[in-house]
Amino acid sequence: MINYRELKKEQEKNKKRLNELNDKADDLQNKSLQITNIIDNLKPNKLNKNNYSITNDEINEIKDYIKQTQDTTSNLKTTNDLTTILEHYEDDLKNHSKEVKNLQQRIKNRDNKINELEYKLDFANDTIDELEDKVSKLEEMLEYFKNLWKRFIEFLQNKFFSTDKYDNIIQDLYNEDILDNDDIDVIQNNKSKNEEIER
Repeated sequence: MINYRELKKEQEKNKKRLNELNDKADDLQNKSLQITNIIDNLKPNKLNKNNYSITNDEINEIKDYIKQTQDTTSNLKTTNDLTTILEHYEDDLKNHSKEVKNLQQRIKNRDNKINELEYKLDFANDTIDELEDKVSKLEEMLEYFKNLWKRFIEFLQNKFFSTDKYDNIIQDLYNEDILDNDDIDVIQNNKSKNEEIER
């Protein structure tokens, strides 16, 4: 790809060259009129009418004109570089245009992906909020059942072990695998098990 700073400098040089060339072309055109005037006003030689007389000043003007014509022609040749630079510039613009289109497509794809991810993130956040609400409700329920269980254990402690009349019920609960030895220890007010329940 062409370096745009260098291209800009080259462009400025070429503009200057073109302006100079235009000025020289204008001068050359004026000189051409002067030379044409000189040639039109040449006086025939007195000895031979096919020969014309010319002054030294007129010769010098014609020589200046020839030199200026050669110089302008030489400058015209260097302007061919402009065509080459412009062709490179056009090619580079086409490539640059393709790159811009590719980048625009990539940006559009990324924007679509970002929108999709934002949608998924919003959905995930909504799901998290719902789950947090459910966890909060489950924690409330768990706390409720922990308190209920604690009150139930206290009730059993107060009723079953205050007298022997509930021994048969305790034995039935044990035989039916509703209570095990640990549960009975807890109900009997075993301190280590009470501490675990309170935790």
